[in-house]
Amino acid sequence: MGKKNIVLKNIKLIIVVLILLIAGTNFAQYSKTQHRVIDKYQFPKLPMVPSPKSDPYIVIKADFTLTLRDNVLMDCSKFYPSVSNPYLPNGYPAVIMVHGFGDRKETLEGFANAQASFGYCVYTYSVRGQGNSGGLSNLISITEAQDLMELVNYVKHDQASGLDSSNVLITGGSQGGILPYMANCNGLNVKCIISALSSPEFASSWIENNSIKMTFLWTIDYTPDTAKYSPQVTAMHNWVMSSAADKWDSLAKWVPVGRDFKSQLSQATVPMLLENAWQDKFFNAYGNISTIPFVNTPKRYYFGAVRGHGGEFSTTEDTWHENFFNEWFFYWLFGINNNILTRPIYHYAYTSFPTVSPNSMWTFVHDSSSVWPPPGLTDLKLYFNPLGKLKTTSSIFSFLFDVLNNSVSNSLTMQQVVDLEFKGTTFNNSFKKNQIVYNSDPLAQNLLMIGNQSISLDYFSTANVCQFNFQIYEVSSTQTKLVTRANYTDRKNSPYTRKQVTFNDVSHSHLFKAGNKIRIVVTNLDTAPDDSLFLASNPHVLPVLKNGFSGMFFSNKSYLDLQFKNPGANMSGLFVEEGSTAQTDNNGSPVTFDLKQNYPNPFNPTTVISFSVPNDELVTLKVYDLTGREIASLVNEQKTKGNYSVNFNADAYHLASGIYFYKLTAGNNISVKKLTLIK
Repeated sequence: MGKKNIVLKNIKLIIVVLILLIAGTNFAQYSKTQHRVIDKYQFPKLPMVPSPKSDPYIVIKADFTLTLRDNVLMDCSKFYPSVSNPYLPNGYPAVIMVHGFGDRKETLEGFANAQASFGYCVYTYSVRGQGNSGGLSNLISITEAQDLMELVNYVKHDQASGLDSSNVLITGGSQGGILPYMANCNGLNVKCIISALSSPEFASSWIENNSIKMTFLWTIDYTPDTAKYSPQVTAMHNWVMSSAADKWDSLAKWVPVGRDFKSQLSQATVPMLLENAWQDKFFNAYGNISTIPFVNTPKRYYFGAVRGHGGEFSTTEDTWHENFFNEWFFYWLFGINNNILTRPIYHYAYTSFPTVSPNSMWTFVHDSSSVWPPPGLTDLKLYFNPLGKLKTTSSIFSFLFDVLNNSVSNSLTMQQVVDLEFKGTTFNNSFKKNQIVYNSDPLAQNLLMIGNQSISLDYFSTANVCQFNFQIYEVSSTQTKLVTRANYTDRKNSPYTRKQVTFNDVSHSHLFKAGNKIRIVVTNLDTAPDDSLFLASNPHVLPVLKNGFSGMFFSNKSYLDLQFKNPGANMSGLFVEEGSTAQTDNNGSPVTFDLKQNYPNPFNPTTVISFSVPNDELVTLKVYDLTGREIASLVNEQKTKGNYSVNFNADAYHLASGIYFYKLTAGNNISVKKLTLIK
């Protein structure tokens, strides 16, 4: 059997092991409280292929300790074939597996042994402060990256294992992906890297837009049998739990130091394959997307269905991953020219209805691009409007606002709500979850959202600390499902002062289907049913425990900004307005829901409001003033399908001159129009 055939055979197993490694390590991070997120899913093994030997290699395992530069002892293991391979005269390829935070090398030993039996020298170790390694964890910092570089130096000189020192791969997910990524920016010299669920701004991502993620608290809150922390990391727990402004300032200052490495990306020289999950509850994919221009070394990116950190997964994308990894290994580890550098660098999978089992997950649809962002994107702003409407135009009543209440018991502390896991009678009596809901009209055509979105907010608050959590949903006739979210906390607010801010969401690509609506829920507690498998009852970000209310103005500075791709689409044709002209059948019966403009308009004191309903159902027609207060209920009864007209007399309600709104509801259909009274 030739050398190339052996290489092809051996590469199959490394893919199995690496996928298992990424799947296993990404979920090693969990809460020390009752809720523990542990992934039990295993990727299916790929088919075995013929071996140059009748049996796998007998593997030698050797445990050893590596004395680091500060005399900390790092607990390590290596696995290697007991005999040399004549087809690999330079020695076996070497693989270094790096585990996720809170895990240990023992978790990886089964993977390492299996990999070594097919002709690889495999090294695993427990990261500083974890497992049986000494020292204290500095929370995935340059300290741990330098530890990895010392291990690489050891591996390259470990000739007793029979390895090829010029052919070393490092791989892992989460902590296991961040450390080689960071080391690459600080002089690491290996053949290539696979870094999953990582970000060059991962530390800032934990406290994004001044909002502290639940997963950050989990990660700094392990008991000593899981992770032993440096004094600074230990102090972070108290900073998170405190309501004092200076504690937040300490958190915001020190968390990124020695951890974020965006400014060093141009120094990376080792080829990297980088992956992110759209729905990652730890690290926003925005960190890798926004820094694409700064990475000059050969690279490939994937954004989409990566198992880990709470992201949904896809069996079709899992199959695609096999070839994705194959190409990488063939080219960089074994020198097989497969023209990988001439094919698209950026791969992504967008989510879409229908949902699939298990757990009603999104369908993922694969796509790729040679540039990022993909060409042909259009900017779409959806403005918050009165009466819960999302529109492509802003309201003319920019002085009006919706109110988000934050009602909290004065004695409630963050430690209490964390211990209660944000559920139960005690929590519900002390913290009231509130929300405001906005819906678009139905889409007239598919709308493909890609990558980074943002929220612009025109607001005020009565409290010195306030929070707005935006949840973006797609609503079909049968299902409402979370797409993504954006969180913003103002920790230095001046009460009653009108302010504006723009902030990014959790990056995501999603296809909104024609006929469905876009819904935004603004809430003071960012919990959603779709999060339950990973976060259980815990919120995505820790809430603000300050009494007060916050106002969102209906101005041209309050909107969701989408980047979408839709060939031939135009702004005026994206939505079908609820209340558009009704179509009728041959008998003149309405087949669509329709609300007419009142006539006359302006009026004094009477006007006629006409509408059509296509089904036999409960119908309401109500009039509101500019503050949203109900003025009159003109219809509230079961109607058969047909055309109707109602007289409205303003004098009967003692109304002053001004602008009012009337709202028709029939089943799931809602339409709102304005009328003007002039006396």
